[in-house]
Amino acid sequence: MKKITFITLSLFCLNAIKAQITIHSSDMPNAGDSVLVSITNSTAGIDHTLTGANYNWDYSTLTYNSQQEVKFDNPFTFPTVFAVLFNVLNTSYGRENRNLTSLPIPGVTLSAAYDFLKESTSSLKQVGAGLTINAVPIPFYYSPNDFIYRFPMDYLNTDSCDYSYILTIPTIGDYGETGHRVNMVDGWGTLITPSATYQTLRVKSVITSVDTLYISAFSLGSNIPRPIRVEYKWLATAKQIPVLEIDANIVGGNEIVSNVQYQDVPQIDHTGISENTSTNFNAAIFPNPCEDVAVLNYNLSTSSKIKIAITDVLGKTVATIADENETASTYFKTINIKELKLNKGIYFVSIQSNNASEVKKLIVQ
Repeated sequence: MKKITFITLSLFCLNAIKAQITIHSSDMPNAGDSVLVSITNSTAGIDHTLTGANYNWDYSTLTYNSQQEVKFDNPFTFPTVFAVLFNVLNTSYGRENRNLTSLPIPGVTLSAAYDFLKESTSSLKQVGAGLTINAVPIPFYYSPNDFIYRFPMDYLNTDSCDYSYILTIPTIGDYGETGHRVNMVDGWGTLITPSATYQTLRVKSVITSVDTLYISAFSLGSNIPRPIRVEYKWLATAKQIPVLEIDANIVGGNEIVSNVQYQDVPQIDHTGISENTSTNFNAAIFPNPCEDVAVLNYNLSTSSKIKIAITDVLGKTVATIADENETASTYFKTINIKELKLNKGIYFVSIQSNNASEVKKLIVQ
């Protein structure tokens, strides 16, 4: 009777997990946070434009080209030249911008870019940036600001903003950008990436912008329209940044993907541990991902000595769930995340008997 009641309760919880989520400012980063992402330039043939209510996005076949940390620096750590304009009074954190690679100005090189962000209970917005131009760091304000998100965020929400900035480049002239952003929450549902499964909201942002350029030596100014940019972002609760983001430019009426990144674990094979699909135990873990408690279900066809252990991605054993003789039966073993002091991340649960073994992946959120 206890097993039947527990299974019924678990199924109810699984259905609840699939309900539409709401994204709040508390799901965004804090100063000092960092998130590891994998980078690629291909969607693996998946149509990234498809979406809807209670949608299942399967991006498990994505293959990474590189990995990098996305860091959110505390304003107290900003370089002095930036801290003059951006500090704890007007900035929540700074973040390196790795996507901005050039400026449309002859004789000008851009070696680094930095974004300054302000978070509140109602929004996340870009308040400014810093560019290192011809080896000189130059900070500047966005006026008006670029509102990246507005909170709380639910399915079918829409919002828009106009943003603008201009900076003076010594001995060169002025460069700026004027843009218009439209955000649409156009889907919710389950997202599968190579490392995890999430309940998400998807936000589609369409950005139209124009570069403004003035060359002082020639007293010549011009406007240069940029390609329309489209950002697809899958957001999950307490994940700080999109668990998956796909950026594209519209060229000739077609969307050309320029960048794909997703939250991931370090792709370093220290131990050769991997999840296998053996049916020796027909094991399953639910819910997975989990936060507080998960349940390992498996079948034992004959009496045997059983050892169940949890290892991290480096192969270190962090907990032993069972090490005992068991009779042939169906088992449900509780994995108490808090009691075991498991941090967020990916673990492997191994089941070993006298003549069989099976490994299942456990994702702790």
